[in-house]
Amino acid sequence: MDFTPLLIVAYFALLAITLRKRGDSIEGPWLFFFRAFFPNWKFFHGINLTPRLYVRGQSKMGNWSDWCLVYPRLPLRPQHLVHNPAVNLALTHQNLVDHLANDINDLPDGTDIRQRVTYQLVSRLARQAIAGGQWGDRPMMAEEPLRDLSAFQFEVRMEMPGTQSSHLMLQSPKIPT
Repeated sequence: MDFTPLLIVAYFALLAITLRKRGDSIEGPWLFFFRAFFPNWKFFHGINLTPRLYVRGQSKMGNWSDWCLVYPRLPLRPQHLVHNPAVNLALTHQNLVDHLANDINDLPDGTDIRQRVTYQLVSRLARQAIAGGQWGDRPMMAEEPLRDLSAFQFEVRMEMPGTQSSHLMLQSPKIPT
């Protein structure tokens, strides 16, 4: 017997009961667990700055590559109207970057963002991208993956779509591979 549907219902029930006991306020670490099931539902009335993930790698010789965008647009095909796993995965990854940007904005003073789950997941995403990860048959970066890496870094930049305007929101420390 498959217990998956029952476990999912139990999970949501536990979260709802826990949030209800906290009172009228629905914030805090428990709300984060709902993010796994729902996309970022922030809608904008105009064109605003959008968080974008960039990565760069350091070779064993000590040379750093240029910063590379991790989220290139994937081409749309007619069959994507029915089955679109690569684009869905890419959008999920971008949604994760959006959540990290929100966490950075909501971070209380004196709190280290590196302790947040979103930071750790984006760090893994950056590592996957710099190592040549793919969304289906499409590479995560337009540039060739780097070989023989000793370390990497990632940045979250707020960018205005269609312009060169960007604002650095976060730069990770050097992370060994």
